[in-house]
Amino acid sequence: MSAARENGSDLDLGDVPADELEFIPSPNPATPEDVRWARMADEARFNGLPDIQRSAERWGATILVITGLLTTLTVVRGASDLAALQDLFPYKLLVGILAAASLLIAVASVVWAAMAAQGQPVNIVVSGPRYAEETTRATKIANRRLKISRRLALLIVPFYMATLGIMAYAPQNSDAPPKVFVRDAAGGSYCGLSAKQSKGVLVIVGEKGMVARIPVATITKLTAAAECPKGK
Repeated sequence: MSAARENGSDLDLGDVPADELEFIPSPNPATPEDVRWARMADEARFNGLPDIQRSAERWGATILVITGLLTTLTVVRGASDLAALQDLFPYKLLVGILAAASLLIAVASVVWAAMAAQGQPVNIVVSGPRYAEETTRATKIANRRLKISRRLALLIVPFYMATLGIMAYAPQNSDAPPKVFVRDAAGGSYCGLSAKQSKGVLVIVGEKGMVARIPVATITKLTAAAECPKGK
């Protein structure tokens, strides 16, 4: 009995005697390149977990450099740039929230990369198929953790760019008009948004209305100030 079969992978030939089987050469024999690719596929299957762990280590080191750079910029420039903004709400508060969010995301990305590099513990078993199953499971987990780390790293960019945008385009203290600072002969100090003279009296006006009326003859100092002293 001759059994020339196509799609042998879909057939059960367990009950067919070996002497009744006829093997026909494939019309597309494997080339040396095919053999090499098959060998590389086997090597990749066995080395998948170590390769992913090494990639995660390099990626984690990269994220640490980026996080260090962001932290340095925040410490060196953050305080002075933040102080240059006019209002606490919403600009300064929003900058603080965005900067904190970008830093937390960076830390989370580093943690996920470290978890991918350390790998999922593989149970030591004596069965080859079972060990292969455990290794495949650990490889999938490490790969998923590395992907999460990279996606988190991408989130840092919009948060940080939004922070820089607010710092650059929000109203600055330098944009505000100077305040009027006055001191009289009695030692009193007054400060307001503007001043006007009427009938020998200098009227200082603040945000909530008139601050003071000072006779011009008693004024000993009249200057412009970027900000009013506290309590004035």
